[in-house]
Amino acid sequence: MRFPSVLTLLATALTCSASVLPAGLTYTKTVEGRDVTVSETDLDNFRFYAQYSAATYCNDAAASGAAVACSNDGCPAVVANGAKIIRSLNQDTSTNTAGYLALDPKRKNIVLALRGSTSLRNWITNLTFLWTRCDFVQDCKLHTGFATAWSQVQADVLAAIADAKAQNPDYTVVVTGHSLGGAVATVAGVYLRQLGYPVEVYTYGSPRIGNQEFVQWVSTQAGNVEYRVTHIDDPVPRLPPIFLGYRHVTPEYWLNSGTSNTVNYTVANIKVCEGFANINCNGGSLGLDTNAHLYYLTDMIACGSNKFVFRRDDANAISDAELEQRLTMYAQMDREFVAALEANKTVA
Repeated sequence: MRFPSVLTLLATALTCSASVLPAGLTYTKTVEGRDVTVSETDLDNFRFYAQYSAATYCNDAAASGAAVACSNDGCPAVVANGAKIIRSLNQDTSTNTAGYLALDPKRKNIVLALRGSTSLRNWITNLTFLWTRCDFVQDCKLHTGFATAWSQVQADVLAAIADAKAQNPDYTVVVTGHSLGGAVATVAGVYLRQLGYPVEVYTYGSPRIGNQEFVQWVSTQAGNVEYRVTHIDDPVPRLPPIFLGYRHVTPEYWLNSGTSNTVNYTVANIKVCEGFANINCNGGSLGLDTNAHLYYLTDMIACGSNKFVFRRDDANAISDAELEQRLTMYAQMDREFVAALEANKTVA
């Protein structure tokens, strides 16, 4: 399988970007030596809400009032807190958006947890690069898939949270998600803050969500508390590519040591990177290490491994080697794209 040359696609991307680049903004930088740090409390929260995300793989069809439960010790801290399902999200939609809302009486949280894809390789292989406009700020755009996924559950989620908040006014709203669920979690957090809810968002292995205008606005949105966690060379946060206009919210908390299935981390093992198109943390990695996507301070699919499929289900699909080549090409183009923008002191 042949791909377009890196230089051809890169030149096209730079040409398309040049006319819309706002001036005077910091494009990409690390925050080492700055005031963005990780505390032990932060790490404890990362671990805890990772379990809520992991529980989406086996609680997305749970009945209202049921206790959140995970086989294979998939979410022990959540179970110990006595979390109860408010509403499950397992609708027959084009995006297969799934998850649940729960009440955590110990932490006094209303938790919206959104599930990732159960066919990871197919998602990576078939990823399309389409945009949907959003009205948060001028020129705002979201990846069409994530915008659609949120729109298909938005009414149910907002109604359930409004009801839960009315009954539990002292509870805080937390949104969390793994993989594609992380992307939808960020979008959900934006809409909830727009409605006046203070919201904390914890995402694990989230792909890039929208354009520069969107992520810059989100990262400065009033009431925004967002933690975007990545893991060594997980390929999902590197998609969709930077050179096509996709960006991350900032900052990033990168679990940057160990192997793909390492789950025990200390504060010293987390590097914080700032920037909407930063390639100094996960964004600078290469390869198709899907195991790194499945371990975020816990085994994310411990209770739902029977639902999770990685291998291609089509004999005519591209090989693993070809898919890795594609991802490597994207990464190389991203590096060259960022370098060119930095050299020109522009922002994408």
